[in-house]
Amino acid sequence: MRRLSPGRRRAPAVLATATAMSLALFAAAACSPAGGGSPSSGSASKLTLQFTGPPISLNPALGGNGLSTMYTALAYDPLIYLSGDGKLVPDLATEWHYVGEGNKVFELTLRQGVKFTDGSPLTADAAVASMNYFLKAGGGLVSNAGPIDSITAAAPDKVRVTYKSANPDAAMTMTQYYGIGSIIGPKGLADPQSLLTTSDGTGQYVYNGKTSVANSRYDYDKNPAYFNPSAQMFGGVSIRVIGDAQAVLSATQTGQVQFAAGSSATVDAAKQANLTVLSAPFFNWNLILADAAGTVSKPLGDVRVRQAIAYALDRKGLANALGGQYAGPSTQVLLPGLDGYVPEAGYTYDLAKAKSLMAEAGYPDGFPLTVLTESVIDRNTTYSQAIVDALGAIGIKATLHVEATGIGQFSGDALSKQYAAIIFPSAGTDLFQVHNQISAGLFNPFGHKDEQLDTTLAQAFAADGAERTRLYQQASQRYQDLAWYVPVFSTENLLYVSPKLDNVKTSELNPNPMPVAPTPELAWRNK
Repeated sequence: MRRLSPGRRRAPAVLATATAMSLALFAAAACSPAGGGSPSSGSASKLTLQFTGPPISLNPALGGNGLSTMYTALAYDPLIYLSGDGKLVPDLATEWHYVGEGNKVFELTLRQGVKFTDGSPLTADAAVASMNYFLKAGGGLVSNAGPIDSITAAAPDKVRVTYKSANPDAAMTMTQYYGIGSIIGPKGLADPQSLLTTSDGTGQYVYNGKTSVANSRYDYDKNPAYFNPSAQMFGGVSIRVIGDAQAVLSATQTGQVQFAAGSSATVDAAKQANLTVLSAPFFNWNLILADAAGTVSKPLGDVRVRQAIAYALDRKGLANALGGQYAGPSTQVLLPGLDGYVPEAGYTYDLAKAKSLMAEAGYPDGFPLTVLTESVIDRNTTYSQAIVDALGAIGIKATLHVEATGIGQFSGDALSKQYAAIIFPSAGTDLFQVHNQISAGLFNPFGHKDEQLDTTLAQAFAADGAERTRLYQQASQRYQDLAWYVPVFSTENLLYVSPKLDNVKTSELNPNPMPVAPTPELAWRNK
């Protein structure tokens, strides 16, 4: 067996470039500043966080990830904790390892003496029940968990996960950002609807639906039964829903919130206000040419048209105009420094070649195209409008269909197969993570497949070291040739932290840190 040491992750080296990406975030609906009040920011025992919109769901099997993980991470411990600096740390699991070779069987040993808020103990059977529920619940993170064949209790304190094919990132998928490792108690599983008004986890806090105000404020009370009280740094936590960038800055400046998602539009003002500004590489923004068979838009069924679109975008110009120093051009599904990135490959800006390919495919004058986007992550659809405007240079008359009510509805629209093209960011620190995201769900609503790509990836996922990197690079090149996804630019995640808050850390491997941690050394605290 190969044992993976806690604190080390099987992942690419830390990126040397300023442009990269990390864990995926699916936000919820954007809102303007919310009323309803919040715990006093001056209280040393309380922490108030900001998030752009309400949760996709308070049920961790149905929730989102990235920064929206805060809605579930406060109440539900993961099997393995990912720290702000990117280390894998024991949480509900104290150790883990692969069984045998080939990265297909993964086993975790559970912590003893842990109880759910319903009073029942954490056992292998309880964990298995929660993980199997996650697989069947219909949440948006299922594809990120890997190709799971079965989850069983190998012993009263051991959980065994068997995969249909190799999963080189099994430990990472058990962290707080992937859903499957956030364990729900038996009472919650018996009545999943109850998880929308209360919580049944083992986490540091318990959701209080009675004092919370939907779409405005979400309150969490301290869990008196938490297994490590020394790690509980706050008497309670609230999450305020604030969507407008200026309102977020104001709330952080005035102490209404102590932690918030920042914006390149307000970052200079945040620095002048003496807020701590943290940044880390995050999103890779894509024009997803989902209808690769030409079902809705016949021209996209021709690879030459898809490649023409890829050549028509001035990525450097778009990145500079839209993100300044916090954005960079992206030419591949992976960003520079990630395992599988191919130096000197990727689509460059070549308008003459783009026009030639369009003419060769029989569309010298372009064609109309409706592109689905959202205004939650892409606030005011600034990014999306710039991308579709650029397509006019090769005659494509693109119009945006904007979903403003939330990522859940946006995802539903994408899966409806009514839209041939979609704009949305991907994220991941290696090709296994990125492929799991872009091969399913809203990134691939028409279900296109490529045998050559699938064969190469299957070999890569079972390999290690230099051989895996070589195969990842082959797969990256194949993604480029297919032109299903047209990367445009990458953006960094910006976070604003109150000067009164300490120990908040972020990194390329985790640009979305959480306030709770299984040890006091890793947890946020007041200064």
